[in-house]
Amino acid sequence: MSKNTLRGILKPLVANLVVLLLISTLFPSSSLAGGVEPLPGLQKAIEDIRSLHKGKELSFLAEKEYQVRKYYYQIQSKMQRLEILEEVQGHFEKAVTKAEEKFDSGEEDISQSAITKLKLGLAGTLNDIIELDNDIKVARLSLAVMFKEGYSPAAEMSDSEINPIDFKFDNYESWFKESGLATAMNEQSSDNELRLKIGYLRTVESKGKLNIARKNRKITRALLVSEVANYDFGIGDPGDLFEALIIYTRVLSGYYDSVYNFNLAVAELDRLKVPWTGKP
Repeated sequence: MSKNTLRGILKPLVANLVVLLLISTLFPSSSLAGGVEPLPGLQKAIEDIRSLHKGKELSFLAEKEYQVRKYYYQIQSKMQRLEILEEVQGHFEKAVTKAEEKFDSGEEDISQSAITKLKLGLAGTLNDIIELDNDIKVARLSLAVMFKEGYSPAAEMSDSEINPIDFKFDNYESWFKESGLATAMNEQSSDNELRLKIGYLRTVESKGKLNIARKNRKITRALLVSEVANYDFGIGDPGDLFEALIIYTRVLSGYYDSVYNFNLAVAELDRLKVPWTGKP
């Protein structure tokens, strides 16, 4: 492996490690931050932000509620992506150890090139973990700032799983009617209908992508389980395992990104309804 290749791998790792060390001074771990209350559920946080800005204009309250949802969805989706990366890290570390043992014992089916490829996969995963962990801390800080002294950026999230919002509508007319917008229609709000239609279409688009990502998630999980089992039994190829881990990382991360994008699209649609309904 060339010096330029090594430099390209190590440089971002070192940079992210420095950032992580600096941020760790601002965000102590839960074991060091004893007594810090966990973040409440999303609905309670929305109630808190409304109470904090009681008496403000509807558009202002709607924007604040949207921001709270965004940061909650960011933290949840990134925490679940982090779990995936840590799982992949474990598989890569185990695969590297086993491959080196086979290589040292003189087995011909393991090459130095295959070991290097697994190590590169591990290095990339570690880099992604550092970056994602930092992103979570930034989102927590942004959320805490919104509540002034009410929330701590070091607080854990009691509900760390992100789930798709229930959105059952198949056409704009049915959504418009069931959302109570038909009865709220007036001359002042009619100019906003184009925004509503565009927001609805984007939500439907995000839902369609989410449905595809959900199916791919199941398929990819089965592929990884098969390749890991084969490798553990000594009948698998390190190259196949490497590809399965990379695909698994990409597809599962894509799934949680799809949930985040869909939930945020629904939140945006709710924000667009405010001029019609008169409430955030």
